[in-house]
Amino acid sequence: MHCPYCAHEETKVLESRLAEDSLRRRRECLKCSNRFTTYEKAVFHCTVIKKDGREQPFQVDKIKNSIIKAFGKADEHDALALAKKVEQKILLKRRTQVKTTEIGQLVLRELRKADKMAYVRFASIHKSIADPKMLEKELQLMA
Repeated sequence: MHCPYCAHEETKVLESRLAEDSLRRRRECLKCSNRFTTYEKAVFHCTVIKKDGREQPFQVDKIKNSIIKAFGKADEHDALALAKKVEQKILLKRRTQVKTTEIGQLVLRELRKADKMAYVRFASIHKSIADPKMLEKELQLMA
């Protein structure tokens, strides 16, 4: 880590704390003795392949927003926690590309555990269910 004051390369960490979604570190330069704070956040690069073949960078907020819609009225914190579980499962696969259908399946698994109605709402869109008989079939699978 370079000192922002003198650009010296060596610093020492005085204190580390978790801060929401990052790691906050208080540092001191070993040359000029000035102190400064850094925030570290793990970033992974994953590309989402859409159904039509387009590629987009992975964004956990998109999953969170889909979950909020599926719940109807959901607490944003709960939806984010569920979205983070899906993100962790994607990270465990250690792949740089993931299809939207795979993400949808992971979301469905988490929704099935959390809320049955949210599962049905999400499944009707994710699986493109337009026929009431297909919806009835999905409900039987869920039971």
